[in-house]
Amino acid sequence: MGGTNDKRRRQGSGNRHADGRVDDIEYFSYRLDDGPDEENIEEIEKKEKKRKNPRPRAQRSDLQKAQFTAELPKELRTQKAKNLARKELQKQHGQKQHEQKRNHQEESVKKNSQHREESRRSSEMQLKQNAKNSSGSHSAKQNHQKNGKSSEKKEQMKKKVLFIAGGILGAAALVYLGFAFYFTKHFYFNTTINGNDFSGKTVKEAESYMEKQVQGYTLTLKENDGGTEVIGGEDISLEYLPGKELEKIVKDQNAFLWIRALFQKGSAEAKVDVQYDEAALDALISGLQCMKPENQTPSVSAKPTFDGNTFVITKEVEGTQLDQEIFRQKIKEKISGFQHEVDLEKEGCYLKPKFTEDSPEVVAARDKMNSYLGGTVTYQMGATPEGIDKAKLAEWITVDENMNVTFTTDGISAYVRDLASRYDTVGKTRNFTTPTGKAATVSGGTYGWSIDEPAEIEQLKADIAGGKPVQREPIYEKRAASFDATDWGNTYAEVDLSTQHMWYIQNGNVVLETDIVSGLPTPDRITPEGVYDVLYKESPSILVGENDPETGEPIYKQEVRYWMQFTWSGVGFHDADWQPAFGGSLYQSAGSHGCINMPIDKAGQLLNLISAGVPVICHY
Repeated sequence: MGGTNDKRRRQGSGNRHADGRVDDIEYFSYRLDDGPDEENIEEIEKKEKKRKNPRPRAQRSDLQKAQFTAELPKELRTQKAKNLARKELQKQHGQKQHEQKRNHQEESVKKNSQHREESRRSSEMQLKQNAKNSSGSHSAKQNHQKNGKSSEKKEQMKKKVLFIAGGILGAAALVYLGFAFYFTKHFYFNTTINGNDFSGKTVKEAESYMEKQVQGYTLTLKENDGGTEVIGGEDISLEYLPGKELEKIVKDQNAFLWIRALFQKGSAEAKVDVQYDEAALDALISGLQCMKPENQTPSVSAKPTFDGNTFVITKEVEGTQLDQEIFRQKIKEKISGFQHEVDLEKEGCYLKPKFTEDSPEVVAARDKMNSYLGGTVTYQMGATPEGIDKAKLAEWITVDENMNVTFTTDGISAYVRDLASRYDTVGKTRNFTTPTGKAATVSGGTYGWSIDEPAEIEQLKADIAGGKPVQREPIYEKRAASFDATDWGNTYAEVDLSTQHMWYIQNGNVVLETDIVSGLPTPDRITPEGVYDVLYKESPSILVGENDPETGEPIYKQEVRYWMQFTWSGVGFHDADWQPAFGGSLYQSAGSHGCINMPIDKAGQLLNLISAGVPVICHY
């Protein structure tokens, strides 16, 4: 068993246990070259089996462990607890290091795998690029050969092009110089003289043209109504005056810059002297038919007009009225240029309408006027309303010369006057029946309906401008109690001047009546006929008459108990205790100065019944 080929094998751990036991360590030897002896195989196997399966040890119960522990000294127990805790910490630390090592190994394996994949891809790409470069190198060689031949052809073509271009430029230069020489003796392109085109002409040609035009020259005027008129050169002693002006035009031209004239309209404009008798020309112009006032009709601007339902734009009309200044100017220009025709329409000789159908002012005026058509007005006057419809409004809505929308005040005023004439009752004749059944007629006075015309005109304009329907009463200056024929209603005082009797009717019933004495039937003292209303009443009162021209004193001054005035001239009801009687024909001899004399008791009763504003009817 010893020797260099002998090996000793350890069997058993030799660890010391907590109870003091130590595992046995046994060794056995064998040769490395030929293994163990056969006779020792069974023994070796038994030992190996025993090593792997050590004999079981008796387990202590919890009570035994507790007793064993309790028997140990306190210092040993404390040291044992610390050892156990330290071993547990070492165990946990070892597990953690093991886990970190394993994670590190997995991460390293993953990175190595990615790196190998990237290397593989890079190698594949490099192989492809090498293959492509190899192919490109071959193609480049072929292209180089082709480009060599192409460059030779291009060089030859370039020489041909340069040769041709040089020839063209040379020819163009010769042409340009030829034109430059040409324009040393000829007028530029677009040269006009006295309104005539002399492009490319020589001075002699221009002068010859001017001289020829004088002979038998006529100017025809084309008018917009189709008519024509003629002015003859001989009638105005027309002649051409040669001079140096035409030569100066050619001399001042820069011949080498002639090409600019192709792009400049009217590159040169000049005038030469043309002489004619201006007085004779003015006389001819004044005598033309188109200049006579009866042959000149003014143009009419477009404007909104009413078609029965709405305002629409009526197209403008061009007239034959001439703009005197422009007309004379154009004739003189044409004569100076020896031109034979002038179209008065094209030359702007007629006065045009200020506004056309497309003018924004006309469109705005139409829209505004249509908005006013909505401002209809309906008057509430009794049972029958009075209406103003769109057709009537259209008569009052118009535009001025600047297309400002206005109202025709005359038309509105006429309508309001007509309305008042039909509905006002102040001073008009009324037919009625007296309390006795007598048919009577009364006219005059100050009571009744009366429209305030100036105020109503302004209100009507405002209503129309508002553009919305309106229902209302007219603005009244005076009002009555009713719209009936007897507009005084059913409460009033009535005086029959023929029978010298009066009644006070209240709510249609006679509540007071009495004989009276009216004014003396003379022009200055007669009681006025008509319908009035009580102005005021008072008790007592002093009545003062008009001044006597001779004495300067009032013709009378009378104190009364009851006074009820109904005219602005001072006529009223009052008591008259100086009268010997009332009624009959006493008024013809002992009549008042116009007042209605009443018995004292009746006058007192009337004062208590009547009030300001109550109608008073005096009739015969």
